[in-house]
Amino acid sequence: MSAAVRRLLSVLLLAGLAPGIGCAPAALLSPRPGDTRVVIFHSNDVHAKIDNFAKVAAILERERRSGADVYYFSAGDNFTGNPVVDRYAPPGEPMLEIYNRIGLTLLELGNHEFDYGWERLDRYLAGASFISLGANIQPPPGVLSMVRPSTVLETKNGLKIAVFGVIQIEAGSRLPSTSPERIKGIAFRDPFETAREMKSLRTDRAALIALTHIGYDQDRILAERMPELDAIIGGHSHTRVDPAEIVNGVLVAQAGADNRFLGRVELVFRNGRVVEKKGSLIDLQKNLREDRDVAAMIARFNLNPSLNRRLTRAPVRIAGKDALGSLMTDAWRQVLGLDVAFQNNGGIRRNIIGPDISLKDVYALDPFDNQVVEIDMSAAEIRGLIRRACELAGGDIDLQVSGLTYLVRVGADKKVKNVDLRGADGRPLAEDRTYRVALSSFVASAYGFEHKDPGRALGLTTADALIRFLEGNPDLTSYRNLQRAFKEISDDEEE
Repeated sequence: MSAAVRRLLSVLLLAGLAPGIGCAPAALLSPRPGDTRVVIFHSNDVHAKIDNFAKVAAILERERRSGADVYYFSAGDNFTGNPVVDRYAPPGEPMLEIYNRIGLTLLELGNHEFDYGWERLDRYLAGASFISLGANIQPPPGVLSMVRPSTVLETKNGLKIAVFGVIQIEAGSRLPSTSPERIKGIAFRDPFETAREMKSLRTDRAALIALTHIGYDQDRILAERMPELDAIIGGHSHTRVDPAEIVNGVLVAQAGADNRFLGRVELVFRNGRVVEKKGSLIDLQKNLREDRDVAAMIARFNLNPSLNRRLTRAPVRIAGKDALGSLMTDAWRQVLGLDVAFQNNGGIRRNIIGPDISLKDVYALDPFDNQVVEIDMSAAEIRGLIRRACELAGGDIDLQVSGLTYLVRVGADKKVKNVDLRGADGRPLAEDRTYRVALSSFVASAYGFEHKDPGRALGLTTADALIRFLEGNPDLTSYRNLQRAFKEISDDEEE
């Protein structure tokens, strides 16, 4: 390949016009004397998995000693997923201490930042040494006052890098994916409309970066709509983008989830503008050097013997949303003496538990502190709830169930045609009676289904109901490969 062809291919790749657009440029110019090299490390959707942060700390420190301008960004969702953090007093504090210690630069709030409630988040951010972003978050006066729409970072030689952040919202509720009561009083604008307003940040700045929590597909759309951006560093969809992609000339990066990978984006500036950019992931599951002080912090946080208390032992491992969701809903229904129970797939945060099941396993499976809510519902209203859940899930099964089984018939257009309900005895559910239905407070408040009874919280969290159930040493044999919710593709007209 001639030098001219190589130069042309490099230009096309940077513009997003060459074949293989899903990959970062294979060949980049080397920094020249006088260039500025900026390295941005990034994490997203850590979900309180703290064990690899000693490796992250060592990587950051090594890069800082190289002479480059080094920053560390978080694209959100640092809570919910590890009882060591979620059950700490106060909740989330280990994440704050670790981030302050290793030098986090910027945090874009994710939907799970609100899982402890905005009041706790407010106190958390007040103790942060990093800057928090959220341009499309509109809190009332005095709430989340530490959150900024954008900020400007300045390199050692005076280059200015503007960064703004946006959080995802659901199409129906126009709220992030967390319990609505935990963000009560806060409004959220459309992230794309908000991002467009950030174009003015580009003026006299060397670079413009979006730190997002809207998901990989949405990041690609944003890149297509905003070629003014130099990079998008994202989260929410748990996508491993390795190497970082170039879309419409914009670098798009994301680092998976659960702190298994650390993202590294490198920008080279010449004459006040970005002339090359690339990104890749560092595998934190490998045997890498650790920062001793941070490792000691993590060991201290992990020292919580009460979480290791064994609740019961299962004869088999219980795996998959169907089986685990059936176990969870059986617990709510039986402990509280109700007729039917539903759990959404998003509320099932582990893929497998057992054979020994500890308190830590339960809190990892169900970390949200949702309340069990009872609603009296007719068969028609139950059918409407299932239909609504399938619509929100794009035509897929979303609700696991106890007390009945159901079959959803979905058309090729992914719209629900009808829902067949069967009682535990296999017979069609009676249409002329009312059923006492248990839901998590998240589903009850966020799914927007029709029901006459407003419902009532029963004073017990979904996790505590499961703990009580397991402490009774139930026979767990039946949960192997158990399924109660079914889907069928149908071209028939709606019944």
